[in-house]
Amino acid sequence: MRVLGPRFKWILVLEALFAGVYTSLTRGLFVVYLVSVGYAVEGISFVVMASSASSTLLGAFLYRRPTFIMRRPKIKLIFFHTFERITWILISLVSHTLFISILYSAYMISSSLISTLIAFTIYGSLEEEEIRDVTGKRSAASGVSSVLGYALGAFLLGLLPPYEKFSYIFPLGAIIGLISTLLVSLLDLSHLEEASSPGRVEQPERIFSTSSFFMVFLASGNFGGIVWTPYVMNRLGGPDFIPALMSLFGSISSITASLFWKGRSFTALRMGLLLNALGPLLIWMTPSPVLHIPINVYTSFTYTAGNFIGSFLFARYKEWFGAVKSSVLLGLIGSIAQLVASPLGMLVGGDYLLGFTVMFALKALANLLAFLTIPEVAVVSEDVARTYSRILYSSSLTSYQFAFEISKETILTILRLIIFSAVIVMLYIIYRVLWMLMI
Repeated sequence: MRVLGPRFKWILVLEALFAGVYTSLTRGLFVVYLVSVGYAVEGISFVVMASSASSTLLGAFLYRRPTFIMRRPKIKLIFFHTFERITWILISLVSHTLFISILYSAYMISSSLISTLIAFTIYGSLEEEEIRDVTGKRSAASGVSSVLGYALGAFLLGLLPPYEKFSYIFPLGAIIGLISTLLVSLLDLSHLEEASSPGRVEQPERIFSTSSFFMVFLASGNFGGIVWTPYVMNRLGGPDFIPALMSLFGSISSITASLFWKGRSFTALRMGLLLNALGPLLIWMTPSPVLHIPINVYTSFTYTAGNFIGSFLFARYKEWFGAVKSSVLLGLIGSIAQLVASPLGMLVGGDYLLGFTVMFALKALANLLAFLTIPEVAVVSEDVARTYSRILYSSSLTSYQFAFEISKETILTILRLIIFSAVIVMLYIIYRVLWMLMI
């Protein structure tokens, strides 16, 4: 692997620093924006689902055709980095659900590509320990700048007129985000064009177990983001700057968490994952909107541990799974997690008790998968974890094949019925024509 100097790593950290302000002023306040213009949980879920579906389809395409990422990655990274920022300027100019969904889908597609390309840049350029270090520093840098972004967002939400605030906040965030685009343009990514993708996966059951855990865990976080803000604003009657302050102090917590967790063992990260599962219970039992701020501090700190488990495992697997596929799969997992969370939000609607029960169930399932099927994290022995992992993979593969065969037979049966019906209709038409001719 090519040896890269500290300049390369610091550009990645600084990119995350400016991107943190941009994200906190745009995507970080997007749910607040939707709630403020009258969206309930169902409407928010629809917008998120439409955008997640498009990014998931893109992720599936990239996983099957990873060469798209490998060819001229720098040009693609700069283009989508720029386009993503521009979408927020356009979102500030529309109010119809359809247009918001289309633009947010464009944002999500660009965001998925950026995440994949950034992950490819990191995984394809650095060793495992360097990846841990850069990931931790990027997370901390993003947290620091997010604090400033959310503080500015909370200030502007309280200062600007209700119907104009986001027409200023979103473009401001986009302009700040373009600074991180400028930093990306300084990276030398020529060595990534020499990367290769393995034709055959050596240990598919390990990839499947880790992917399943990470998808469920991220889905719990995404679902919480859909339900929590409307709960605080609509059910508890909190003003719109309360969610902004929650995000602000959550970002402060994430800074400390990133520095705390980045050098910890998987055993320590496992404890953070377990503690994060208590979050939904604390949310439901707290009636005061203000007290949700310290709860978000707690959930953000422990959520970082679970997030690092997934990221660090893929950093380890990339030695035999490949940097390209690891990067693409991480992006695809994130998109699927959003796609899973959004229809759940539509089904839950305004039933917040059910919502937080589902959130807790997702977190419990993520813990169960990690503790039993991932050898690095499991509470059982490595051999037992590998056995459970193979059982999970085999049963899922069998279920998929069975479902595929059933679907194929169902489609064939429907086609046969359609053809049979068409033949009956044609025979009837021929009979009627002959009957009229005989008359």
